[in-house]
Amino acid sequence: MVFEWLYELDLEILCPVTGIVIAGAAELGTWIGLRFRRADSEGSDIGTLTGAALGLLALLLAFSFTIALSRFDVRRTMVLEEANAIGSTANFTLMLPQPAQEPILSLLREYAAVRVGLGVPFDPPKLQRDLARSLDLQSRLWQQAVAVTAAAPQSLPAYRFVASLNEMNNIHERRITALRYHVPVTVMFLLIGVAMVAMGFAGYNAGVTGARRRLPNLIMSVTIAVLIMVVVDLDRPTRGLILVPVQALVDAAQGIPH
Repeated sequence: MVFEWLYELDLEILCPVTGIVIAGAAELGTWIGLRFRRADSEGSDIGTLTGAALGLLALLLAFSFTIALSRFDVRRTMVLEEANAIGSTANFTLMLPQPAQEPILSLLREYAAVRVGLGVPFDPPKLQRDLARSLDLQSRLWQQAVAVTAAAPQSLPAYRFVASLNEMNNIHERRITALRYHVPVTVMFLLIGVAMVAMGFAGYNAGVTGARRRLPNLIMSVTIAVLIMVVVDLDRPTRGLILVPVQALVDAAQGIPH
């Protein structure tokens, strides 16, 4: 998609660039304010506009942060549900006839290992390989399930195993969907644009009133940039400083009997 590169940039690049752009808007506003200081006699109106722009920025930040945090929670929930589904499938496997247990458990161990490292570290080709490997293992597990149910069509353990395996496959799709979707990039650009406008008004107000607020404006610009980066980082589940924990999947993989 257009502008998706925003979510592919490293924070070491994205955060300084965002801070510089916002601080530059504040400096530009100050310069314009100093140039038109004598002509502008409505300083109080500029202060009102500055407050309104900062209020709008706060609203957009809160809105974006809420969306990103909710998506982060969904991804974390998907990991927990997948771990439970894998663990349940392994437990139901132990209720099947002895000859069928080892091949299924071996496939489940491979599947759990793939799901632990799904898309991590950030590498789109690796993610595609992980997805292909997951689908291949699912297909082989279903072949085992077909063989088990064919041997004992009325078996309750076989029925429970198939139901658990089906739930595990469904969670696969939900987790992939949760990984792929994030706060729209247009919203992030809008957020940065509103931050530039707000700090531009703040700088203009400082210039018109003759105040020297370069350091406060810089601190405010950096703070806003960091907050925007927190929203971006929350919405990048496979890279950055805030990663979705997969300890539940690790525990599930270790709990599969050998």
